[in-house]
Amino acid sequence: MTVRWFKESGKGTRNVMNLALLLGAMTLTCWMLGGAVAVLGTAEHCRHHRQEMTEFISLGLNLLGLACAIAMAAVVVAA
Repeated sequence: MTVRWFKESGKGTRNVMNLALLLGAMTLTCWMLGGAVAVLGTAEHCRHHRQEMTEFISLGLNLLGLACAIAMAAVVVAA
């Protein structure tokens, strides 16, 4: 019975670490896309409303990345 519990416990830990890796990958992706949108949205030929939209999208992606990073840290601490 102890061996069975240990195997199930290990499987749960692996799932938690997979979730943490997924959240970390989402964090990195959001921050990379937010930076790309910020850089591409500052072109000189862009209209004013397009520049405001890219700033808003960049801010949203960066905040989503921050939320994923906090969730990843919480998952790792809780494991």
